[in-house]
Amino acid sequence: MRVVLEPLAGIPNDESDLIARIRAGDEAAFRALYLAHHDGLWKFAYTYVRSRDVAEELVQDVFLSLWGTRASWQVTTRVRAWLFAAVRNLALNHLRHERVVARTAHVESSTMGERPPGQQETVEANELDEAIERALAELPERRRIAMTLRWKEDMSPLEIANVLGTTPEAVRVLLSRARTDLAALLDRVRR
Repeated sequence: MRVVLEPLAGIPNDESDLIARIRAGDEAAFRALYLAHHDGLWKFAYTYVRSRDVAEELVQDVFLSLWGTRASWQVTTRVRAWLFAAVRNLALNHLRHERVVARTAHVESSTMGERPPGQQETVEANELDEAIERALAELPERRRIAMTLRWKEDMSPLEIANVLGTTPEAVRVLLSRARTDLAALLDRVRR
């Protein structure tokens, strides 16, 4: 008896097949998904957390969680957009946790006379990459994320909208404003 899988609404057939295979426990399909998206997800996570190790942990957590709950995995958009949204959510949770830890450390250090440890990560890149990264970092958060997803991950406004939880029209406005801001920031950085 042959089982025919119906494609999921709004999801391309090849992705519907991949989702169905992963739900059924196909390790090769899961490995293919991981290899296809790991690097982009890691770079995206890094834009939030600014730590190579933490970015790697977040991506690993997304894939571990996905594998652990694969039988009930619900995807209503492109798999790529789902993965980026999952990484974004974990990164935001991590940053919230870090703020709480920093506040606690500050309270403890002010009462004990110790300074909280500082975190510094240096990213080696060529001058243009450094200038772009500095300029991107100065953009407001939503514009920075939209630009990162558009330029580095080549996502469409619809996919970015799914990641950010907004509309494609709002994403187009974010991208337009981000381009204007970025051009001005790059001019300032180059001088």
